[in-house]
This record gives sequence, C-alpha cells and structure tokens, in this order.
Amino acid sequence: MSGASNSLEAFLAQSRERIDKCLDQVLPSADEAPVSLHEGMRYAVFSGGKRLRPAMAFAGALAVGGDPEDALPAAAAVELVHTYSLVHDDLPAMDDDDERRGRPTVHVRWDEATAILVGSALFAEAFARLASERIPPVVVERLARAAGSRGLLGGQADDLAFEPGSADLAVITGIHARKTAALFEFSAWSGARLGGLEGPELERIASYGHHYGLGFQLVDDLLDADSEECSVLSVLDAETTRQRVREEVERALAALQSLGVGAWALRGLAEHLTERLP
Repeated sequence: MSGASNSLEAFLAQSRERIDKCLDQVLPSADEAPVSLHEGMRYAVFSGGKRLRPAMAFAGALAVGGDPEDALPAAAAVELVHTYSLVHDDLPAMDDDDERRGRPTVHVRWDEATAILVGSALFAEAFARLASERIPPVVVERLARAAGSRGLLGGQADDLAFEPGSADLAVITGIHARKTAALFEFSAWSGARLGGLEGPELERIASYGHHYGLGFQLVDDLLDADSEECSVLSVLDAETTRQRVREEVERALAALQSLGVGAWALRGLAEHLTERLP
C-alpha cells in the first residue's frame, strides 16, 4: 500500500473518530424520554457508516489552510441529514428495505411511525447544530437548499417515479446530482467556507464535490449492478460507466488545480473512486 493511501486511510479514521465523538455528545442519550425515539436516533446514526461527507468537510477546511475542527458543525449537520435520508429511504412507502449495513432498518427494528419521527428528529438536529455554533447564515441556507426540494428531496421524488424503460442519461444524471452529489457538494464547500475561504474559489471547491458525488454514485451503480433501479446501467454498459467515473474524477481534480498541497485529502478521496471500480 502506498504512503498516500496510508495517509488517506489515517485521515478517514481520524475523521470518523472526530465526528462520532461530536455526534455522541450532541445527540440525546438513549435513556432520555421518549426512549424509543432517542434510541432510534442513535441506532440510525451509529450504524457503521463511512462518514465520507464529514471527512470531505474536514478535508475542505484543510485544503484552504484551516483547522478541520472549524468544519465540525457543518460535518455533523451533513451527516445527520444524510442519516435522516437513509432512515426515510428505507420506509415501506419509499424503497421498502428491511436491512441496512447488515442490521434491521429502523422501521423494522421499531415501527414505521417511529422511523418517520427518527428521521424528522435527525433533520431538525442538523440545523440545530449549525444554529448553536453561530455558523454564518449562508452555510445554513446552503445546507437547506442541498437537502430540499431542489436537492436531496427532489432527487428522491424523481427516483421514486423512475421507470427504467423510459429514462435517459440526462434524467438519471439529474437524479444522481440531487440525491447524492448535492450533499457532497455542500460538504466540500462548507468545509472550505468554515476553514476561512471566501470568493469565487469556493464555487470551484463546490464543483469538486459535485463531480465527486456523481462519480461516487456511478461506482455504486456498478457495484449494485441493478438496471431496474435508478441506475446508469439502465442506459449505459459497464465499461462506458467506468469511463464516466474516470471523467468525473478528472473534473473533480481539475477543480482543485489552484489549491496547493493542503488539498491532498480532497485529491485522495477523488482518486480513491477509481480504486473502487469493479
């Protein structure tokens, strides 16, 4: 394993430790009433996720000479929004999944009503994190837009309406851009913003997150290999999809060209996508 790979793995491990410690401190304890709600929140959050979105926020701060700790409120908020989306995605009215990461989903472990409340509580807590830390309003607004009807929720709506036989590449890419890439875009942007960067360069870092997110979802499409879902494999073959992943990685890296060595973690995250290709 290369030194760069070792460094990225260490960075990701440190990021997981940092965000897990924060989330453990801010979430209600499992024995606080109402117990089923708070148990469910912790069950969903501490389910073995990779914490890639918080890691990207930390990497964004590092890339512009900031301290990763500066990005902690945004990192916690984006992970809570991401977890909320998974809890609701799993519901019978959505994707109707019984398992996630090898464990029963929240609505299976408890019930559907509890899962709805758990997701809603996590969504509310995300914005409480930003408000309690006196984060600039522009960061709060950016997350709201990334998570709202023009972002994550809109992508989910179109995903539910997706019909493989009538979809085209533009439709699928539009869903991926909102349902997956929007939160990665926020992660990179918010990390850099809280790390001290302002001005046009911020949007180039947002572009990095956008292209990373598209590449990430294409890799997931290849790993799942289910052309009946909202997958690019319903319109492209596997080799063409692999090439598109490489192109998205190139675009992500190009967006970082003006940054110095501090952007090594962002670059490493993008390059790792090609290593995940099946």
